[in-house]
Amino acid sequence: MTDLNNSNADEERPNAAPNGGEEASSNADDLDAAWAEFASSHADDLQAVEHSRSAKRFEKHAQRREKEALLSIQDLDQGTFTDDTPQGRGPRDFTGSSWLDTDSVMDRYGDDFTPPNPSIGHVKISKLVFWVLLIAGVAGIIASAFMPALAGILGSIFGVCALIGAAGLIVQHKGHTQTRRDVFDDGARV
Repeated sequence: MTDLNNSNADEERPNAAPNGGEEASSNADDLDAAWAEFASSHADDLQAVEHSRSAKRFEKHAQRREKEALLSIQDLDQGTFTDDTPQGRGPRDFTGSSWLDTDSVMDRYGDDFTPPNPSIGHVKISKLVFWVLLIAGVAGIIASAFMPALAGILGSIFGVCALIGAAGLIVQHKGHTQTRRDVFDDGARV
């Protein structure tokens, strides 16, 4: 048992051993005996305190705190938050080949692989005129909304242009079966 906190010097304390010898151990035995005598004489009071509501609340609180403190910052080593982990563990550290790699595509198809470069071909003048009429008509209708004095006249003119352009494109459109170049053409274009 530890000595009681006492600010008095050793000489002023009763039963104090100056050199901490045999009298100190007998002093500790005296304290143990005194505590045992106190506990036996006040057993009813101590038992009432032990079974009190505050003691039960304290016990539950202590058990909860014991469960909460399963991991603290002191349990972690210094390397947890620093860069001493082995390299090559992240998603960007993959060094294998992927099907997206251009080198592996060239190896798979050889050096004679050339990407497709389709030609647009001849554009018909009539189709170009209908596209210009459609785009100009839509843009003109939007612009005429900002000119309220001329909105009726400009809206009518640009509305007719948009209708003519859209109707001309619909009439000129050929279906899927009419765009095939030969029997084996499935209509897919790149």
